[in-house]
Amino acid sequence: MKLRSAFVGAFLAAAAFATPAMAWTQVGVRDVRDRTEHDTIAVQGPRQFERIKLCVYRNPVHFYDLDVRFRNGGRQDVSVRARIAPGQCTRAIDLVGDDRNITSISMTYEETSFRRRTATVRVFAE
Repeated sequence: MKLRSAFVGAFLAAAAFATPAMAWTQVGVRDVRDRTEHDTIAVQGPRQFERIKLCVYRNPVHFYDLDVRFRNGGRQDVSVRARIAPGQCTRAIDLVGDDRNITSISMTYEETSFRRRTATVRVFAE
């Protein structure tokens, strides 16, 4: 019985290390201004991702749309339509299709602070 428990414990420990945990990786960053804008964030390297999220720092940003472009020529249009407060992120946005190597993310937004500072938008993917 003890031998069986030892094998089960060893198997569970090995399975925990063999299965990579998905983790959010920063793939781009952009400072945005205090008016309606359209900016593009280039994503470097041939890496595959399943989903993305945008996080906002310093000032709130009202996102309207995202246009995610992939290395295989495909694209995904995402309607965000949300005001994101500093320190908060958009929902996790699932990427569709087989080839999810992102080349760029274009965003339409409006930075919504009256303080004339820029806000920072960071793109994370996993």
